[in-house]
Amino acid sequence: MNAKKRFHPLLMAGFVFLILASVSRWIKPHTDVSDAITGLLYGLAIGCMLLGIVKTTRGSAGPPTQTEPPKQA
Repeated sequence: MNAKKRFHPLLMAGFVFLILASVSRWIKPHTDVSDAITGLLYGLAIGCMLLGIVKTTRGSAGPPTQTEPPKQA
């Protein structure tokens, strides 16, 4: 990967959801609602990261370039 290439914003959102899910396990006691919220945050993190990886790799490929037709003499 190119050092100057930036990550897709969805990938960054996935990292934020992952951090929030990890922190939410430490803050609240384990109840059904807090477990559901933690699971939702982990699910959003995984989904955003996978979609961000797909978008990043497809964006780097770029559209196909057209070749010039051969010149006739």
